[in-house]
Amino acid sequence: MVRQKNLILVLLAAAILSISFAPLSLWFAAPIAYAIYLKLLISGENQVRNSFLFAFAANAAILSWSKTFVGVTPWILLSILQGLYLVPVGYLARYVKNPFVLIAAIAIADEAKNYVPFGGFGWSRIGYSQADSPLLNLVSFFGVTFLSLATLAISLLLLRPKMAHFSLVLLLLLAASIPLQQESDTQSLKVRAVQGGVPERGLSFNSRAQAVLDNHIERTLKDYSSSDQLILWPENAVDVDPLRNQLVKSKIEDLQRETNISLLTGAILDGDNLSNAAVLFSQDGLPTPTYIKRYLTPFGEYIPLRNLASIISPHTDRVTDFTPGTQLVIHQVAGVKISTVICYEILSDKIIRESAVNSGLIAVMTNSATFSGSAEGEQQLNITRIRAVETGRNLVSVSTTGPSAFINYRGEILQRLDDGEVASFSSVVAIRNGETMAMRYGGIFSFAVILLSSTLIAFTLVRRRSSS
Repeated sequence: MVRQKNLILVLLAAAILSISFAPLSLWFAAPIAYAIYLKLLISGENQVRNSFLFAFAANAAILSWSKTFVGVTPWILLSILQGLYLVPVGYLARYVKNPFVLIAAIAIADEAKNYVPFGGFGWSRIGYSQADSPLLNLVSFFGVTFLSLATLAISLLLLRPKMAHFSLVLLLLLAASIPLQQESDTQSLKVRAVQGGVPERGLSFNSRAQAVLDNHIERTLKDYSSSDQLILWPENAVDVDPLRNQLVKSKIEDLQRETNISLLTGAILDGDNLSNAAVLFSQDGLPTPTYIKRYLTPFGEYIPLRNLASIISPHTDRVTDFTPGTQLVIHQVAGVKISTVICYEILSDKIIRESAVNSGLIAVMTNSATFSGSAEGEQQLNITRIRAVETGRNLVSVSTTGPSAFINYRGEILQRLDDGEVASFSSVVAIRNGETMAMRYGGIFSFAVILLSSTLIAFTLVRRRSSS
């Protein structure tokens, strides 16, 4: 009976955690879920099993969009991988009941998923569930890691409502209430983001690449204003190399002659290597230095362990390996420095910090056509909102099929286009050049959390062994 009760609690905790992510985005569900999980670790049994099931079931729900067009098997395998990160926490709980030590172990696991394997997949990091949390401003101090720890602090308060824990949460709330840095708007750029749509959703949308390009051209010509200074298109808006294909090149040149506005677009380049790029075309239609996506999506833009992967999924053969870029490239329009973050790169702390330090505006390009109609786009948009607060930058996020949005440095969505909508919006975006603490010290803080948490765990285990 006790085992059945614990199993029910594990699955309940997983379900509660899943609703902290989009589409429901109930931020307070995450600390409740981790409070239940901690309770099971401290007072229950089968901690290893419970840890795995908690993480597996939660991620299976959160990442259910991943099966939309690629099938059930990859989705289940991804959820299993996410479940494995908490297995060491379960082992530790067999010997240690101190909640601070267990929270330290959870923090390490949460960081690990952002780096390993294959460069990591941190989509379900604790902090990414907190886009609407009253603690959101804390992300500007030391990054997503700090926001995750603050969320776990609320879990500790729920688990053990002591005055000391209440004081800790109150201190975090007070810190989060500090107004974000205000800047005088000395520069601005009027950006038109175009969500042109695709002829069909799913994995085969690229088979009609010319139609995707034509959609974005048509929408741009219909909506643009002579006061726009930059036209922003999403990832994969140009899926036939605009630097090599004469027809595509001439279409873009014609568009530039008509609008006389710079165009920043996602494009696939197939020169010496296949690459996912952000290309800025000046007002005369000529390409300027190109940014090549550096943080590629494993099993999406390249296939690790290809022979094994081909056995698991028949879609493997449809993926041609891309080559990652090696350096940051900053675009300039009307004197404004613009960095581009392409889709999966929104998960990379390092790329986000580097992009923010070197530019006053971040353009996020993504392509949600493969997962259109699912929660994927809304979950990514919440991550982007958190990144806006973390970096103190105004962000323009544009997708082929949506959602697209203009997000200010407070994480507020000022304009948006919904999934499936074919339209555009134009915003005068204030350019911000200040640095948040997260930009300066976020990487150091993440390293310190791993180091100090590991030290605390090791000290606790050694002390336990010496006293037994």
